[in-house]
Amino acid sequence: MSTVWFSKKTEEQRHVWQEQNAVFERYKAVLKLESNLIRKTVFDYSFWDELVDFVETVNEAWSKENLESIITTFDVDYIYVFDKQKKLIYAYHPHHDTPLLPDIKTLSTSTPQFKEFFQESKGHFSQFFVAPIHYSADIERKGEPLGFFLIGREWDASFLNAMEEISLGKATLSKEKEHFRFLLPLKNLNDSEIGYLRFNFTPSVLLFMTSLQNSILISGLIVMVTVIFMFYLLTKDTFLTPIQRISNALKTHKPFYLLSLAQQKNELGEIATLILEYEKQKQLLEHYKEAIDENTIVSKTDAKGIITYINDQFIAISGYEREELIGKPHNIVRHPDNSPEFFHEMWKELKSGKTWKGIVKNRRKDGSAYYVKSVIMPLFDAHQRIKEYIAIRYDVSELFEHVERLRKETLAELPNRKMLLELIESSQAPHLAIINISGFREINTLYGQSFGDRYLQDCATHIQHHLDSSLHLFHLQGDEFALFSNDGKTQETFVEHCKSLLKTITHEGIIIDDKTYVLSLRMGIANGKEYLYNRAEIAIKEARTTHNALVIYDDNEGFKQRLQQDIKWDQTIRDALAHNRFTLFLQEIVPLHVKRNDRKKYELLIRLIDAKGAVISPFHFIDLAKRLHLYAHITQFVLQQGFHLAQELNCDISINITKEDMLTPETSALLFDLLTRHPELKKRITLELVESESIEDSSDVRTFLHLAREKGCLIAIDDFGSGYSNFEYLLRLNVDFIKIDGSLIKNIDTDANAYTTVKAITHFAKNLGISVVAEFVHNEEVLVKVRELGIDYAQGFHLHKPTDMATMALHVKR
Repeated sequence: MSTVWFSKKTEEQRHVWQEQNAVFERYKAVLKLESNLIRKTVFDYSFWDELVDFVETVNEAWSKENLESIITTFDVDYIYVFDKQKKLIYAYHPHHDTPLLPDIKTLSTSTPQFKEFFQESKGHFSQFFVAPIHYSADIERKGEPLGFFLIGREWDASFLNAMEEISLGKATLSKEKEHFRFLLPLKNLNDSEIGYLRFNFTPSVLLFMTSLQNSILISGLIVMVTVIFMFYLLTKDTFLTPIQRISNALKTHKPFYLLSLAQQKNELGEIATLILEYEKQKQLLEHYKEAIDENTIVSKTDAKGIITYINDQFIAISGYEREELIGKPHNIVRHPDNSPEFFHEMWKELKSGKTWKGIVKNRRKDGSAYYVKSVIMPLFDAHQRIKEYIAIRYDVSELFEHVERLRKETLAELPNRKMLLELIESSQAPHLAIINISGFREINTLYGQSFGDRYLQDCATHIQHHLDSSLHLFHLQGDEFALFSNDGKTQETFVEHCKSLLKTITHEGIIIDDKTYVLSLRMGIANGKEYLYNRAEIAIKEARTTHNALVIYDDNEGFKQRLQQDIKWDQTIRDALAHNRFTLFLQEIVPLHVKRNDRKKYELLIRLIDAKGAVISPFHFIDLAKRLHLYAHITQFVLQQGFHLAQELNCDISINITKEDMLTPETSALLFDLLTRHPELKKRITLELVESESIEDSSDVRTFLHLAREKGCLIAIDDFGSGYSNFEYLLRLNVDFIKIDGSLIKNIDTDANAYTTVKAITHFAKNLGISVVAEFVHNEEVLVKVRELGIDYAQGFHLHKPTDMATMALHVKR
């Protein structure tokens, strides 16, 4: 009998420990869930550009509308905003007259992006969530923080009571560490333990049953039968019937009986209370599920990818009815632009038990496309086998549609260059003046991008105000406009109109917010239908070169020779495009101070093969191709051939790309399509930004670079150190490589100034985590200096002469 009693006692103790452990884990899960909600809020606010503006200029109206509501929404106690020097600039704590001010002095730019910590004062503990503030474009937080955003809450009696109601577990706070099984350490900003949460839970119902069983065992077998019989008689109305009614209440989901039973001060009352608390917790989880369903696109599939659940957001975005989706494979919404390799890699990662994240292009029932940022997680059964998959998605179609809309004109709804060229083709005796705003780049640099956009808009409106009905204004690109006339007026009349406009605009300037700014224009004028646009471009180029306000194309001024040269090259370039006479040469980028990869890395160099078979450098035709609007075709050729070479040669490639490429919808769409169809080339394609001095001034370019990064591209700045080279914009563009200009590298072994400059650039880049490439390494002496400075990669004739792609492909096959 004693053996049975001790065995039972041991088994009961094990059940007590199991129940205590389960409730402790539930307590921690509820804490984590609440912390995740606050953590996400802090993270989202820290990337809000309006909060950056608030740090620079505190705005009480904005804070009242956007910050104060956080207190009630998440039931927290404190909101703090610090500037980048960690000086407090804003505090909101409506429930505390003497609030606890967090000490973030030890927080530095090397601290992780997000920090959660506790602070103690006079025996009271407060929990804080802090994140560095960055512009929304600085996704990877590589730039210096612009400030710090904090949310805090007190772990007081009301907080612990609320946690007890949700988790059914009781906890107390202590500064002293105890030898106790269920203890949760509270760490400060330096990860030192400053306090502890001590958890305690006594499963009273289980102890009641334990006591009852002990009595039965001690009484013996004969007495046991009698006790059981008497127990039945005595508890039929007080215990068994209530248990039956509890069962019915749970089956019918009618809690009225449980509510009345919970008022009793006995074991049944405790059971009813536990059940009611469980139902409350279940409802809370249902509310969280509803919140996710309301704002995200959710679906579940079984282990074979057959859809078992979809929420209303999924139905709304896909255009299908629920019954059309349930029981179908998930590829019902798959877009044909996604390659089989893309989904093969995704399923490979999922079946290995890992979470997959990425952007997927899907297709609606009506055939239209939409993009979703997806997180797909495998769910496991008790034997750790994958039972099903759950996917949570966010609609990011707007971001992709923004790229598709690049270069669609918004300035006063002006027609664009394409419309102008079409109008010239259908005209009889046209006149054209290309207008350039002098010094616009300096305006952007001095006053910022948003002011520059407004400056352009007001400039267009101001010019239109001074035009009669016979003159039409077009927006060509950036700071270039065009005036067009085809109403039969003479050349002299058109030129007089242009001169009058220049004089008026220069005299009046432009007024923005009651302040007058200088508006200085240059014009290049041409007349007559034949090669009208080309001749006007030659004239505006002459105006820029000679710093004249107005230049009229005139065959007698030497312009005709230039036009004939343009026409000749126009024919050569078009002929090369038509007969596939462009080719690529590859030059290796050799690693020096980094671990060598199994794959080699090459820069792609475009070359033109003329009708006689001569290889022509881009120096002779690239600028003209841009003026003749053929440049986009050349870039698209490089992209298509480049991706093909990366696969055929199993190498990494680096492609030169300009601002014009990024703002040409067809070119950007081709790049993103190639990246989507070839996920295996992720992190193997580098985009080298040339003409980088104008790149930082465009929000559209920053959007392009952000999308390119998301799809797996690396970013490099070409020719760094020549002309306009700004260290600050390296931070804003968030690049992976800088290529130091060859004009500095080629004399580094003999020019002390060049050596010092390269050393400074290299030191700065390495501190930012940016890899450095030295171009134009043409002899061993230069290579020695490059190695001496710790530069990561080198490129030049001394290491590898550019080789045409056919020869390279043949070499690899051998």
